[in-house]
Amino acid sequence: MTMLIDLNALADFVETTLDYSPEYEDDAFAFDFEGARIYCERKRHCFDLYVGKDCLQLPR
Repeated sequence: MTMLIDLNALADFVETTLDYSPEYEDDAFAFDFEGARIYCERKRHCFDLYVGKDCLQLPR
């Protein structure tokens, strides 16, 4: 089963939420987005987001 998520909406969520919410203050955590479970590793210059077997990098 392939899970499709809106990458623009995910990028907006990451940009406006992950560095500002105390819920996501750890350097590694998981969250649910549009029905998908996403594992996130916070790096100095980017976020590594693991969605299934895919890894997406979003700049900080």
